[in-house]
Amino acid sequence: MRDASAIHFDERDDAEAFVEMLAERRVTAHLHREEFAGEDDAEDAAWIVEVAGEVEDLASLAEEAGGWLIDAGPTAISPAPPLPEAPKRLKRGSSPRPAGR
Repeated sequence: MRDASAIHFDERDDAEAFVEMLAERRVTAHLHREEFAGEDDAEDAAWIVEVAGEVEDLASLAEEAGGWLIDAGPTAISPAPPLPEAPKRLKRGSSPRPAGR
């Protein structure tokens, strides 16, 4: 279970309307701006709505409002393939090449 979720919005009006909609549902939300690394223009900063607690269908509500849910959960990492027991020979023959050749 998540303690808080983050929703990304490009437009301030959409983010503020989403916070108001959540307030009507008695859900605590906080709106702030977040600049991306290397971003020169402050106008390009994203609007982030942090939502406390669990909200049913939060992703679909965010999408309807013009935003999207930022997935901050752990990503599934596939296990590494098993290592070979011994080195693979690339050329024919089982004896190693004599030194000096």
